[in-house]
Amino acid sequence: MNATVTGPVTGPVTGPVRRSPLAHRAAMAAPDDLLHLSERAFDAKIVLRGSPEVLAPALEKATGLAMPEATRSTASETHRLLWQSPDEFLLLGPVDSEPELMSALAAELDGQHVQIVNVTDYHTTLVLSGPKARETLMTLSTLDLHPRGFALDQVAGTTFGHALGWLVQTRDDEAEGGPSFDILVRWSHADYLFCELTHGARAFGMPEARPVSGEKMEI
Repeated sequence: MNATVTGPVTGPVTGPVRRSPLAHRAAMAAPDDLLHLSERAFDAKIVLRGSPEVLAPALEKATGLAMPEATRSTASETHRLLWQSPDEFLLLGPVDSEPELMSALAAELDGQHVQIVNVTDYHTTLVLSGPKARETLMTLSTLDLHPRGFALDQVAGTTFGHALGWLVQTRDDEAEGGPSFDILVRWSHADYLFCELTHGARAFGMPEARPVSGEKMEI
C-alpha cells in the first residue's frame, strides 16, 4: 500500500508516496476559534455528464443521494453531489472509493449517453470554517456571499484572487463553530489560494503563509 502524505513530513518515508499539493502546509487557525483552514486532499472526485433524468436512478442506487437543484448540492454522511451545470455534476466520496463508485455507476448507466471521469488528482479541497470564514471569503471573491444569497448546500464556481474554484457551504452559520466552506481548487493553484486565504484573514489574527513558488499575493 502506498503511503499518503497530507501534512509536513517530519521523518523518513519509505516506499511510494501519494503526496498532496499542500503536504508542506499544516492546518492553521486564528485565535478564539474564529477561523480554521486545512486541506482535505484525497476525497474521491468524479465528474458526471449527462441528463439528470438518466443519472438520477444510478446515483440514488450507488450513493443514496438525490439530484441537486441548480446551484445546490445534496449530501449524506459520506458523499456529496454538486451541481455544476444543467448536465454536469461532481460527486465527492470517501478516500479511495473511486473504483467502487465508478464501477457501480458504470453498471447502472451502461448503454446510456453519459460520461464518468475520475478527477480526484485534479482538484484538492481547502476547508475554511469558523465565525469569520464568510468574511474572509468576501475579501477574495466578487461572489455575493451574504447569507441570504449563499447558504447551506449552496454551490458556485468563482475566482478567489487569481485562482478558479468551486465553493460549497457544508455547515450552517448557526451551527456550533460557525459556517464551514469547502473550496475545490486545482492542485497547481492550491498553495497560492491557501496563502491568499491566510492573507485575507489577517484582520482576525490568522498567521500569514507565504507562497513557496514565488506567486504574487496581489489580488
